[in-house]
Amino acid sequence: MKYSFVGDEKLRKSLEEKRKELNEKKLKQNPEKQLSEPRKTTQSSNAPKKVRTNKKFESLKAKRKFNKKKKLKAPSTKSLAISTKQLSAMIKTGLPLLEALNILSESNENATLKFVFREASMGISKGSTFVSILERYPEVFNEMYLALVSAGEAAGLLPDVLDREAGLLESLAKIKGQISSALAYPIAIFALTFAVIIIMLVFVIPIFVDMYASSGSDLPGLTQFLVDASNAVKDPSFMAKVIPILIVLFFLGKRLIKTPSFINWKDKTLLKLPITSDLVTKSCLANFSRTLSALNSAGVPIIESLSISKRTLGNRVFQRIADRMNSEIQAGQPIYKVLATEEPIPIMFTSMFRIGEETGELSEMVNKLADFYEDEVETAVKALTSVLEPLMIVFVAGVVAFILVAMYLPMFNMMSTVG
Repeated sequence: MKYSFVGDEKLRKSLEEKRKELNEKKLKQNPEKQLSEPRKTTQSSNAPKKVRTNKKFESLKAKRKFNKKKKLKAPSTKSLAISTKQLSAMIKTGLPLLEALNILSESNENATLKFVFREASMGISKGSTFVSILERYPEVFNEMYLALVSAGEAAGLLPDVLDREAGLLESLAKIKGQISSALAYPIAIFALTFAVIIIMLVFVIPIFVDMYASSGSDLPGLTQFLVDASNAVKDPSFMAKVIPILIVLFFLGKRLIKTPSFINWKDKTLLKLPITSDLVTKSCLANFSRTLSALNSAGVPIIESLSISKRTLGNRVFQRIADRMNSEIQAGQPIYKVLATEEPIPIMFTSMFRIGEETGELSEMVNKLADFYEDEVETAVKALTSVLEPLMIVFVAGVVAFILVAMYLPMFNMMSTVG
């Protein structure tokens, strides 16, 4: 290498001498390699080149692929809402997105969100966009979340959009919590009743059996049924046959409830039952309205907003209505005309959509619908709970009364014969 570009002669000479010394050392260390290089080059021109694989590099690539394929447990809607609200608040105070994500990754209690926010901060430090990093984790961030973040990032309104997203997630979590609380009571009662029946079959009924055995008389059919059930529960050989059958039925039932035909039947039935139709309709419309309003006001196109909002509907009947709305819009028809022909859609919902479309204030009108139906869901949950409570009490009382009557029936027969 020539150092003609160096102006100082002394410096140039010293650099050239050092370069010569380094070349001489290399020749002394591997002279055979240097002599064989011309031969190798002539041979390699004819033969195909062999590429040596770096094992360490390959292992690192494999680890990276494994990490990408790593399945994450989806956080609860409430946890995601809280984290989104915290992120929005930090950005609004002037904190850079990178620093806000670092703080969230360190302070978050949820392991999934901690990992995702750490990966997001690393990706942003390398020049990636926020939404491109979130897209790698579809099990954590759904299409609604990604669409809002994408719109906010493109318009430079990320903190406002994140705040809106947090409010949307909170409302969805609230509806889920209300429905779960309505279902928790009957499930607890059924579990308690089942436990009471097992205890009575195992411990209480055998005492009565010993009492009636000394009398020598035949037991009534109801009593005999309970005695046979008690003997079966205590018989290990019978239980060894029944338990595998129950396990097989459980897995078959689990597969059955995931089939499209069963889901369609279940969704139609829920809308026909008087006790559940009101709650299912209002919860679906509340989720749909809140999501559509948030997406539309953030600047997401109406067709994309409808397709994303459809995924918040937990009922196939309403999903098909959303599909028809989407196709009619693409054909140039207004939304309210589709809603007016659908039986499950209330008249008020259709009227508000019509006013919003005709006045150009669709997102505002749909947001008012969301507020209204969220309050209605709360009222419907309270009404359902007030109906279920006495029904569950009657159910438990009926089961206990059946067992008591069956066990005391032989006594009544004995008393009547004595009399």
